[in-house]
Amino acid sequence: MTDSYEKVTQMSIRTKWPDEASDFTPWLAKNLDLLGDAIGLKLEIVQEEYSIGNFYLDILARETEEDVQVAIENQLEWTNHIHLGQLLTYAAGCDARIAIWVADEFQYEHAEALHQLNQWTGSNIRFYGVKVDVMRTVGDTSLKERLHKVVSPSGWNKALTLPPSPPPSPYIQKYREFFHPLIRALNHAGFTNTPTQRFDHTGRLFALVGNKRLGYEVSLMSWGGKNAAWVVLHIETEDKILTKRIFDELQADQEAIESSINPGLGSQ
Repeated sequence: MTDSYEKVTQMSIRTKWPDEASDFTPWLAKNLDLLGDAIGLKLEIVQEEYSIGNFYLDILARETEEDVQVAIENQLEWTNHIHLGQLLTYAAGCDARIAIWVADEFQYEHAEALHQLNQWTGSNIRFYGVKVDVMRTVGDTSLKERLHKVVSPSGWNKALTLPPSPPPSPYIQKYREFFHPLIRALNHAGFTNTPTQRFDHTGRLFALVGNKRLGYEVSLMSWGGKNAAWVVLHIETEDKILTKRIFDELQADQEAIESSINPGLGSQ
């Protein structure tokens, strides 16, 4: 006797498609009928990696019943600002009348943005958000994909959207007000890599910016229990003589550097 239902387990999306460009995009291009069924459109492929200026749209398709261009942007991760910007840029560049964003998870703010775009643009262009997940039935090694409509011109399924991001705590806001102007100034001065951030076990937040070519970095530590902040310059080039020379020059300017610091900053 067989059970009336099958137990399924949700899998990581990358168990089926390890790489977005070489695995997922080609699969989606070959299965536009599944995408179309999920959102009620008739889609056919025009071109993968369609060139728009110096950039490339993941999939250019056509809606056969309306005979209009369709821009499809996909990502195997949570939605982010970069892909939202890319979707808008590519949709404009190929004169699309339908724009589809396929992703692993839709953050609340990005789903809200698509929903609002549908309110603003009316019938000129329609935006769709589609969530993709991968399931495995117990006792079966095969993986089954599922596509769910999250946002469409007819509405927004908030149950398929991640909860909205909470407002930043006063602690995080304080960190941003102090460090972000400093990070911008450091980037302008040649510290070109993107800052990395992490919390340690005490709850203090660290950030790091640097210049790999010149071999120096600045470590930034946010407020701890005593409402204080630290900025540490770490210099370590491959040339020990150069490292020593940089240190000596900084030490020679120590008095001028310290006098330029606003003494009231830490009390604000």
